[in-house]
This record gives sequence, structure tokens and C-alpha cells, in this order.
Amino acid sequence: MRLKDGIDAHCDRARAAGAEIVQEPADQFYGERQYRARDPEGHVWTFSQTVRSVPREEAERLGDLHIEGWHQ
Repeated sequence: MRLKDGIDAHCDRARAAGAEIVQEPADQFYGERQYRARDPEGHVWTFSQTVRSVPREEAERLGDLHIEGWHQ
């Protein structure tokens, strides 16, 4: 699902609706912007949006790991 207004606006709406934001929106080394929220029933949700395409080699270098099954 595309986030028309972006992940930060999505986070703001979740907060206004009563979610506890347990991880504020932040860019990840693998090209996603992500945040985590706990809903009023206690379930934790992870929401992310692709912000840039990252080649597998770059993600491995930045994350200091070996990645199998990288999809671009």
C-alpha cells in the first residue's frame, strides 16, 4: 500500500488515534523509513516506506552482514 502523505504523516495519524509510538520514524540502512507503534490492545505494528533503492552490496557493507535473497 502506498502512503500518499508519507510515513511521518502516517505516524502522526497513528499517534493521534491513540497508538503509542515505540520507535519514531527513522531511515534504515537498507533504504526504508520505518516506525513502530503499539495499538491500544497492546499489539506492536511496524510500518515502513521505501525511500531509496539500495544495492545488496551496499546494504551488506552498511549493515556489516551477509544477505541472502536480496530483492530489488
